[in-house]
Amino acid sequence: MKLIRFLAFLPLLAACKGGSSDSVFTLLSASQTHIDFVNSIQETEEDNVLNYEYFYNGGGVAAADFNNDGLIDLYFTANQGEDKLYLNEGKLSFKDITKEAGIDWKGEWKTGVTVVDINKDGWQDMYVSVSANIDKPALRKHKLYINNKTLKNGVPSFTEQAAAYGLDLTTYATQSAFFDYDNDGDLDVYLLNHNVKDFKRFDADAVHAMRDSLAGHRLMRNDGGKFVDVSVQAGIKGNPIGFGLGVHTADLNGDGWLDIYVSNDYVEEDYLYLNNKNGTFTDVVKEATGHVSYFSMGNDVGDINNDLLPDIVTMDMLPEDNKRQKLLFGPDKYEAYLSMLRNGFHPEVMRNMLQLNNGVDRQGRPQFSEIGQLAGIASTDWSWSALLADYDNDGYKDLFITNGYLRDYTNNDFVKYYADQGARKNQSVMEVISHMPSTKTPNYIFRNEHNLTFSNKQTDWGFDTPVISNGAVYADLDNDGDLEIVTNNINEKAHLYQNQTAEKTGNNYVDIVLNPKQAAQSATGTKVYVYSGDLRQFQQYTPTHGFQSSMMIPMHVGLGKAKTIDSLVVVWQNGSVQKLRNVAVNQRLTINYEPGTEASTPILSQPALLFAQTNTLDFQHQQAPLNDFSRQLLLPHMYSYAGPRMVKGDVNKDGLDDIYIGGGKGQSGELFIQQTGGRFEKSAQNAFKQDALCTDTDAAFLDADSDGDLDLYVTSGGYEYLPNDLLLQSRLYLNDGKGNFNKDASRLDLNDYAGNAVEVLDFDKDGDSDLFVCGSVMPNQYPRYQTSRLYRNEKGKFVPVKNDAFNDLGLLTDACVVDFDKDGFDDLVTVGEWTPIIRLRNDHGVFKRVQDELDQTTGFWQRIIGGDFDKDGDIDLIAGNYGLNCHFKASPALPLSMLTDDFDGNGTIDPIVCYYIQGTNYPAYSRDELLDQLAPLRKKYTSYALYSDATADEVVNEFKGKTPARATINELSTLYLVNNKGHFERKELPIQAQFSPVYAMATPDVNEDGFPDLLLAGNQTHGRVRTGNIDANYGQVFVNDRKGGFTYMPQSQSGLFLRGNVRSLLVVNNQLMAGINSEKVQVYTKAK
Repeated sequence: MKLIRFLAFLPLLAACKGGSSDSVFTLLSASQTHIDFVNSIQETEEDNVLNYEYFYNGGGVAAADFNNDGLIDLYFTANQGEDKLYLNEGKLSFKDITKEAGIDWKGEWKTGVTVVDINKDGWQDMYVSVSANIDKPALRKHKLYINNKTLKNGVPSFTEQAAAYGLDLTTYATQSAFFDYDNDGDLDVYLLNHNVKDFKRFDADAVHAMRDSLAGHRLMRNDGGKFVDVSVQAGIKGNPIGFGLGVHTADLNGDGWLDIYVSNDYVEEDYLYLNNKNGTFTDVVKEATGHVSYFSMGNDVGDINNDLLPDIVTMDMLPEDNKRQKLLFGPDKYEAYLSMLRNGFHPEVMRNMLQLNNGVDRQGRPQFSEIGQLAGIASTDWSWSALLADYDNDGYKDLFITNGYLRDYTNNDFVKYYADQGARKNQSVMEVISHMPSTKTPNYIFRNEHNLTFSNKQTDWGFDTPVISNGAVYADLDNDGDLEIVTNNINEKAHLYQNQTAEKTGNNYVDIVLNPKQAAQSATGTKVYVYSGDLRQFQQYTPTHGFQSSMMIPMHVGLGKAKTIDSLVVVWQNGSVQKLRNVAVNQRLTINYEPGTEASTPILSQPALLFAQTNTLDFQHQQAPLNDFSRQLLLPHMYSYAGPRMVKGDVNKDGLDDIYIGGGKGQSGELFIQQTGGRFEKSAQNAFKQDALCTDTDAAFLDADSDGDLDLYVTSGGYEYLPNDLLLQSRLYLNDGKGNFNKDASRLDLNDYAGNAVEVLDFDKDGDSDLFVCGSVMPNQYPRYQTSRLYRNEKGKFVPVKNDAFNDLGLLTDACVVDFDKDGFDDLVTVGEWTPIIRLRNDHGVFKRVQDELDQTTGFWQRIIGGDFDKDGDIDLIAGNYGLNCHFKASPALPLSMLTDDFDGNGTIDPIVCYYIQGTNYPAYSRDELLDQLAPLRKKYTSYALYSDATADEVVNEFKGKTPARATINELSTLYLVNNKGHFERKELPIQAQFSPVYAMATPDVNEDGFPDLLLAGNQTHGRVRTGNIDANYGQVFVNDRKGGFTYMPQSQSGLFLRGNVRSLLVVNNQLMAGINSEKVQVYTKAK
């Protein structure tokens, strides 16, 4: 496979070493283990990465007890040599039995290996995937090694019988996964394939309709020991752009049937096949996830937070350090990204993903929140295998990741060299390849911190040795109660890391051997639930894990300090259930198939949902498709997609609250009148239609003219306008007393341009309604902003109040009215982007800025709301921020910063966002992005290598005589601020509050206990390409614990599944309404 396809896809659319004596793991030498296998890769003019793109993908590992002696043996696949089978002789010493076992090699390029007892005789067999050999299909036949069940001096032997089983296919295979998809008791197989052909520009619909016999994925059904291709009738995609690199089978929606998750490289998104329980599958990845990895590689499935739901982790190739982030390729062209979306592809971002399972929606589809960046596992370089397991036996699954590539295939300088001159006819291929750098990087291991985050233990746990690793397995190779790790490396001996957790921590464990005892079923797919005190865990048994590897080993469960297992529940694949009680720890426990009376007992009870979706209001928000980056390239995110905001009030005096919903550019806002019974009917308002070209950003009902009815004030914003465009002016619509509105511009200030939010208050205590408007960004001039302003109501006319306190508030996004000093006058608290939380104290009609700690807490704030959450008689605050699930990091010591000036003197503002990576401040942009905006930098940074070391200050210093304005952010968390006698103290919210940017909040008492609870929503899917979608918030409920704190209510209990960019939440009686940009308003009714 040639490099050109990689480029074309994207614009389309010796002794012991490793670790100190305190390390959890120790890398053993080959002289100790006697494992001397090397996956040696020899590059030639014919065999190289430019001719076969997956040339450096490496080999896999299998772990299983092939001779049934109670010790786990190891099998390694080789790409250009013979595979190796090692017999475990105890004490981490192995013997090479490859030849005696009958493993042969005739020139095949082996990739993955899967352990399977395919004939159900109690002895483990192996299915080896084969690829490459493009012109030699006979050397691509996959191999099935059947265990002969005969031992000679303890050595097993195998006979290759793929043809007899119908599995001698010649596809370009990566890996296989055996599982019982039709619940008939035998094992079927999903065959993961990839392409070796060039794909440049193509029609997406046409390609998706194709079925490629060699590259397309396949599902093979086991019909009495013979495997039959049922891919078409089962709904399995077989198109030529599904570059499969990872596959896992698991029951992802809890219905008792095995589903399939497939990782696909390049533009084709991953597949999440839900089992329809009738022999067919439906791919629901677009409905179940907000986005997936771009270059998706290996994957794994496991419960990372012990909520008894399976989560998904996928690997990609985002480096951790700035140098490699800037030096290696990553998608950064927004138009190419839009092209991908327009062609029907799912959003993809180049980074590892952690998809947290929230339970199922009303259609039975699992709903995942992607939190890889919050979890701290998003950037581990060119990563292959992901293995979720409890490596320290504390009861929570940790994560091991292999990474490395023999050459930096995506090095931008090499890519440019190759495109410019590397393909010259008089130049040899090997000469071209010699220009491709080679870099080794260490593998990664992360400890689960029990709070949805992981800590990098590369060094602490002994994995700081640079190496190029691909396939990997974990297994308790010395039967001491902890898991060793084995990796298959390129051009280096395989690594075996001895785990010393059992000796060093004293944590307990149990290893579970599942014995179905019936020829009619397999242990594969069996679920196990373990309960010990407050600790509860879930695992589902499946052999294929990570990348090109598999493990037929006892199920390992760490137990921390628990001294006994209260109960252990087994749900066999056929649905039968059996329960064990008071199980001893620190043992290998064999569980024979003996289902009991628990067979009809549900394992996971379904709680009553707090909210149920209803359809009492029909409004579809519409927003003209705009690309703000085409106007100002360096924006942190777009500003055109602002609404819809919603506001309620009784406009027709019938005692029922009605609703105004703002429109997007090209759509007028709408008024909905509440009917008896809680339904809402649209009320036609011609005055609103005349302002359809405005972008509504907020609204407020107020009695502007003191005639006893509610009028409507609407702010305008957006980015696709002129700075002082008349369409950016705020609007006032007067009510005739019957709910009919007419625009009256004479009552407003003609300079009332571009507002983000409006608040109604009576700041002068004269009995009428005044207004405070948060100034919005000036179109095409970010981060410049319109000044925020206070308007006094003078007999129905709104007159600006002059006060220097409002001049430099910054780019405000929201405000709330609260008497925080309890003097009887309405004060203001404002938030904004690159601003602190600003308190404006009302001193008898004159506002003064309060200088305190909050005034130093700068963030990317989007919303603020008040409520007496601790019921002490004063108002506390919730400040909605950007959250922690993004690549930006900020702290007082290492703040996020923005340097702003017209650096190149072309009359446009250049905002350069910078952030710290490993202690140094760097620009947040790729070389191409920054140089496209600042052309003079091309003279300095003539190569990607030069730019990859450039700090923020070094870049700015290239523009002599410039003194850029500097703004900083030292806090990205959404904050809970408790009012303690006028002084606000920070109190932590549950970590789920940091999943996404918060753009919408509400404080109803959802459980009717007299304490206000908290609802948060938001998300941002109009960010930069490298930022990607931040969309993990499905509408969150935080229940007040009546002690001044909050507890997160899981989505599976709240019933909320709000997808998209939620920009407002509104509670009307027992109904919750969510305004979602470019989507229908979602309405939920609270259960009684």
